[in-house]
Amino acid sequence: MKRDTAPTDAPPQDHPRILFDDIAGGLHARAVAGRGSDVLAVVFSQVRVPAGAFGLSRLFARTSHAALFLNQPENAWYRDADDAVDAAIAAARSAVRPGRVVFYGSSMGGTGALAAGARHPEARVIAYAPDFRPGEPGSQSAAAGLLPRAGEPSVADLVAARRTGAVTVLTGLFDPYDAGVASRLAVPAADGMLDLVTVASGHEIHDHLYALNVVRRIIATFTRSPVDAVAARGVAAVLDPVRHGRFAALARALGGKDRPSVADVRALGLDGNPGVAFLEADLLESEGDLDGAERCLRALQATIAASPVLSGLPKRYRKAVPRRRIDLLERLGRADDARAVAVEAARAFPEDAGFAARVLGAPDADTGLPERNE
Repeated sequence: MKRDTAPTDAPPQDHPRILFDDIAGGLHARAVAGRGSDVLAVVFSQVRVPAGAFGLSRLFARTSHAALFLNQPENAWYRDADDAVDAAIAAARSAVRPGRVVFYGSSMGGTGALAAGARHPEARVIAYAPDFRPGEPGSQSAAAGLLPRAGEPSVADLVAARRTGAVTVLTGLFDPYDAGVASRLAVPAADGMLDLVTVASGHEIHDHLYALNVVRRIIATFTRSPVDAVAARGVAAVLDPVRHGRFAALARALGGKDRPSVADVRALGLDGNPGVAFLEADLLESEGDLDGAERCLRALQATIAASPVLSGLPKRYRKAVPRRRIDLLERLGRADDARAVAVEAARAFPEDAGFAARVLGAPDADTGLPERNE
């Protein structure tokens, strides 16, 4: 069966290629010997990877690279772990003697990779959907309970130092926070501090690009351009720093005193962006216009189905649309319409027991906006 998420399982503890397996300062580290490659890939786990496991370890086991897998199970975005991270990197370098070192990660892992890259300017860094600054409103780290710290460097600060290793940040433009990160990185990217790759995707960009075989092409040798690999699959998206920055600001203001209006969202001119449609539906629902919210999501579902790019989004993103419609229709008292949507979704996603339960009239608690998982 084809997977649409990148494997995260760790090899068994007695795996013959394991060089060391340590825990220090809350950081779990496992180094694995390579098979002919001169690359040491330092792979930072994403959020919610439990102790004893390492994010993307099975993915990298399919390469010939030596690897150092890092995990911070407390999900602190690798804050206060600099010394432990650097000690693990030094130990792995001593054991492997690599010709090239690459720091790699997604979301929390992307933030960790960028932070380590600032201390190791010779390393290549590839980061997917990092937080601009841990704990800031709307970020993944804030959702995990982290608070901002005064003076903590941003991604722009981390890439500003002179370096010899290239930095690539890949981020989707369908998630409002991530779109805002991209808009804030436009100037440093134009100044040559990093390669910024914007993608028609949500926060689940790594899973999305894995399913499209982009990730495996990037990590196979770490010589292929991520820009070219994304473009070749037709999912590159054009960043408009002003409009995408405004998109992020409107989403951030949703729960505040100066709530945006539906007109504000429509004025963005970002038609075809599912994240904007979700934002509009949120606003309509908050104003009590459940019928308008459902119509908005119905149109989005039709747009996704008709688009070769959008229909390739991860299932968890696409399933959020019918789930949200079913919830709205039931709240409107339109049980027959809700069941019809559930029937259609059960056919499209037969592996999802929740839709089948809705067809039978059982509640499905998994409703709402796209899950922001790693």
